Amino acid sequence: MERRLIQIENEVYTRLKVPIKQYPVFKRLLKKYGAVDPVRKSSRFIYFEVKGDLLNTKKGVVNK
Repeated sequence: MERRLIQIENEVYTRLKVPIKQYPVFKRLLKKYGAVDPVRKSSRFIYFEVKGDLLNTKKGVVNK
């Protein structure tokens, strides 16, 4: 899973790029952070966007 910070309309989002073959492994973790519906889906990857900075926060803390 690849993680990247993006900024949309002056708000910080974390974009998660998950290979389709690994999606079943990460499904519960993504659901925990509110990434239920994919933003984009290609033949190899599924992309999710979660509001807040998941990379630079303390363990278990999510900005909502």
